[in-house]
Amino acid sequence: MHGTDISVPKGAFVTRKEAAEIHLHCHVKTIDRYVAAGALTKYKFGRKTLFLLADVLALIKPVGVLPSTSGRGRACVPFLSWGMVTFIVSSVAILWATFFLIH
Repeated sequence: MHGTDISVPKGAFVTRKEAAEIHLHCHVKTIDRYVAAGALTKYKFGRKTLFLLADVLALIKPVGVLPSTSGRGRACVPFLSWGMVTFIVSSVAILWATFFLIH
């Protein structure tokens, strides 16, 4: 076909808005910044600009998480320390006692 060899990348494509809002949870201008910085390649199909989904997902970097010391996971970590619980309980008790002494 006219002696041109156009290689189209294989894979799913997403729009700029889909890349930003669905996959990266960022503003669409952030996608433009990635393109300007050379971190993300855009593909033009006529007037439409698309991105390879694999390239978009490659921008997501895992963050190291410290292992749990108890082996039970984060859900078992107390929300407040015992010292804070003791402080709150004693403060409430003092407030109630003061209220009943005044009334």
